[in-house]
Amino acid sequence: MDILLTRRLTLRPPLAPDAEAIALWLSDFEVARWLTRVPHPYATADAESWIASLAGRPRDRVFTLHRERLIGVVSLEYRNDGEEPELGYWLARPCWGRGLMREAATAVLAHAFARGAGAPPEAVRSGALTGNAASLAIQDRLGFSQTGMAEAHSTPLGRTVRTLTTRLTRAAFEARTGGHAYSLAA
Repeated sequence: MDILLTRRLTLRPPLAPDAEAIALWLSDFEVARWLTRVPHPYATADAESWIASLAGRPRDRVFTLHRERLIGVVSLEYRNDGEEPELGYWLARPCWGRGLMREAATAVLAHAFARGAGAPPEAVRSGALTGNAASLAIQDRLGFSQTGMAEAHSTPLGRTVRTLTTRLTRAAFEARTGGHAYSLAA
């Protein structure tokens, strides 16, 4: 189990006891509204099912964020074979505006570009719903470039939404961050 340590956070894979805290934060509509794939309201059973599903996806890198308690999730997931992995994340509302998600995402990307699952990826995809300026600012600071627009179904909103798509190359990330943002705990 990889555990990443940053200046203010501990990142580790989700465990069954995390389900209640995940459900608590994702039940906040102000958090869920910016995500496309999570149901709303979000129940502990939803979190338990999601955690259990991770066992069948060994290439994915999914981490819970901890700062005295669980406060969010950041992931690098492979949707289809041959595709670049996709960065996704959410953070508990009381923690917004403190730079914690940028710190966590930097650590996960540095880890992936250095180690990867097999060969490190050359690039990572991401995106954000239009209007999600905070998420796009995080991606911009990490070196992501906007690549276009897309539409996706938002489960929490119950409708199709427009998203900005982004992409980050390993070279752009290393140029922006130096590539060193975490330590690996045994």
